[in-house]
Amino acid sequence: MEEIVRRLSSPSSSLSSPTESDDFATRDTSASGWSHEMKSELASLEALPAEIITQILTCLSSTDLVALSLTSHLLRSHAHNDLLWMSLVKENIPDNEKVTSPAPAAIWRELYIVHHPYWFLVRQRLWFGDADNAGSFVLVRYNHQESCIEGHQLLGEHGVHATDFWQHNPEVMVHTFNPHLKLWLNDPVLKLDYHHRLDGSRLQKEVPMHIGSRHGVRSMISLCQAIPKDLQNPSMALWPPSTVPSVSRVRNESPNKFRTRSHRPQSLDVMSDQAFRVRKYLEFSNLLSPLNAVRVGEEVTTFSTLSTDLYRPTEQKPWQGLWVGDYSGHGCEFLLVLQREVSTAIKLTPQSSTGDLPEGMSIAEMEAETTEEGLPTFQPLTSGDLEVGPSAAAHAGDSSAIDAASFTELGSSAAMKAEDNISEAFTEPSSTGRLEAVKLTGDINVPRGQHTWIAEDIGSKGLIRIAEEQPFTGARIVKSWGRIAGRGFKHDRFIPSQLILISHDTLAQYWINFGHISYFKRVNIDDYMSS
Repeated sequence: MEEIVRRLSSPSSSLSSPTESDDFATRDTSASGWSHEMKSELASLEALPAEIITQILTCLSSTDLVALSLTSHLLRSHAHNDLLWMSLVKENIPDNEKVTSPAPAAIWRELYIVHHPYWFLVRQRLWFGDADNAGSFVLVRYNHQESCIEGHQLLGEHGVHATDFWQHNPEVMVHTFNPHLKLWLNDPVLKLDYHHRLDGSRLQKEVPMHIGSRHGVRSMISLCQAIPKDLQNPSMALWPPSTVPSVSRVRNESPNKFRTRSHRPQSLDVMSDQAFRVRKYLEFSNLLSPLNAVRVGEEVTTFSTLSTDLYRPTEQKPWQGLWVGDYSGHGCEFLLVLQREVSTAIKLTPQSSTGDLPEGMSIAEMEAETTEEGLPTFQPLTSGDLEVGPSAAAHAGDSSAIDAASFTELGSSAAMKAEDNISEAFTEPSSTGRLEAVKLTGDINVPRGQHTWIAEDIGSKGLIRIAEEQPFTGARIVKSWGRIAGRGFKHDRFIPSQLILISHDTLAQYWINFGHISYFKRVNIDDYMSS
């Protein structure tokens, strides 16, 4: 069986438009140039019972099925079995229970061809963009009612926002957080209609999308090709940034705004299913000279996805996942929380203003020196250098005088007192490792793609105490570092803070310098994927 499948499999090639050809493989795989041995093997395959051939073909990809269909009339009929194409469609749709018909297409194969090669947008579901500072958080789904692929931003509102005082320290304010999340359906980020057929090379073409109701606003989507890892270097602008683990990365800066075809894949072999781009602009034209249209405000946003292994919590890593945080005047922001081994490197993206880490952040300092990804070597700050950024200093007051040394001593002494009272529930594997919070959406101070806080060790070494007061009774409070910066991500610094591990769905961060506590809530994207 494995040998037969190996013989049938072949290198991927570009898929052509259904308007160009009934098939979408472009190379010649006819049997005219085959050797006697190959023809004999083909005849042996054709001699198998139909149900066995069908079972074998379930192991093939869409491009392999097309290549097979070009070998003989008999295998063509098997490769066009619509049950095979129904399976190919549904395996790209995570929640496919409602997809019971290929309508308005007559057959499943036709539906698959219409949206090829963009099915990966639905399969990956979650995408985050590199728009300046704020970024964007997008969920893509297949709308079975309109037979289209559509993507919408997930937005958050604060909800009821009240302030209370912390019993442990009455001078500290606790800001309640009841976020209301929803998809912004009025203005899709992308929409690929069933009736919008593609001509020419689908890999090289920018596809116009008819979305939104604003007159003159144009939007186009295009594919990307990944940059090989051995060609990546620290000076290259890539998305996603190094702070977010990814199997591949693509360029997200171009002098010509990615207008040339060299930025797009020439074959399926080099096409990235981890990224895509959206070009958006305002077009001014008139009926007398439509070809002389003028583009204004052109922007290109590069989107990347996340592996489910990064945001699905597990028994060993219950804290990892997608979260939404309260950033006061900046509103709600989405985060990726990574739970890692303490010994792994902290990958801080190199910035012109980032050259120092506070004393006590020893693991980050040590690992940054040995990383092979071109990250800078960090030097510890002295206590006199530890100050909040310009925009934050106005809110910090006298509390900004705390230094790293006193913070380290506080954590160590408190942890020694607390260790005697730690229950077995807090020594389980889920209470070990390092937590890193990376912004998927950001603001003018700390933009998307940057760390917002890091708890170097949520185990016994980082433990400050077990909370006994409301509303955090029983929660672990561990040492952490919060990131602050001035406008434009200038003078960014990590300052001492405390992370409060309330539950696997709720976290809180005590910003010591600012005298307030803010909340973070887990986000379950499955709640927003239904059509």
